[in-house]
Amino acid sequence: MKRIFSFFLLATILVTPNMVRAGAAECRERVDHEIGRELRLYRNVLFGKPRATDAPLGEVRYDIKGRAWMKTEKKDTPWINSVNLGHAKGWEWTNDDMDEQDEHADSLPLIGIFETKRTTTSELIPYLLQSIRALECRTASLCGIVRESEGKKVSSGAVNIGAIQELGCVEFTDIESFPECHLATSAMTDVTDQADTQTYCNEMVQQTLQRERELLKLVVEYDAGFRSLLQFAGNFDIFLKEMQWPLNNTIRQAVELLGKLQRIPCFVSSCDASPPAKNVK
Repeated sequence: MKRIFSFFLLATILVTPNMVRAGAAECRERVDHEIGRELRLYRNVLFGKPRATDAPLGEVRYDIKGRAWMKTEKKDTPWINSVNLGHAKGWEWTNDDMDEQDEHADSLPLIGIFETKRTTTSELIPYLLQSIRALECRTASLCGIVRESEGKKVSSGAVNIGAIQELGCVEFTDIESFPECHLATSAMTDVTDQADTQTYCNEMVQQTLQRERELLKLVVEYDAGFRSLLQFAGNFDIFLKEMQWPLNNTIRQAVELLGKLQRIPCFVSSCDASPPAKNVK
């Protein structure tokens, strides 16, 4: 009897995670999509985002539907969908099309915090901390939306779930649910899939925030070193300009002095030829 119970328990442990992942796969994909969108917005705030015309070759951008686009060397329609690679008709966009359909179209062009000139890195730290804190609140709110969406019927579309406010964050109003996370069908599906999606969302948010915190430290150190190098180079240029005229005057005076050496009388000990010997009788 004990062997049968142990075998049943082991089979439950091995099979249940696969069943949970299959039932909550669509919700996981929606969570990944929303976290990626918030992450791109956060990095645009840090590093800026120019218009599509000024974007470098190879840059990847996303439209309002979450589709990725890559800039190529084409002049008329440089933006190509990353899935179809531009071979299907209608999947090539101009720079204006990309700006209109961009997921951050309302804020283009966006000047990043690290693009601020004539300031030190220490003066940018408060704004950087505020940005990473905003990312924490926005990603935590995503898990709140997932939690509120889980109790909705599977067949229903997106519904208004009111306001979401996480601890220490501002309140987000007029929030719509994620239809992919509507899991209210049967008691078994509701419990297992809800536990899976909540755990998955929390883990993805924590891993993303941990990575971004470490990357932010690295970027701040690089920016501080780069700005220090620019300040040293600027001060050294000023130093060279201040030394230019005194050094030029010294060299000029030395050259003039060398030109006047021929006027010095020739002494016997330093002349090339000695005076002619007198005839002795």
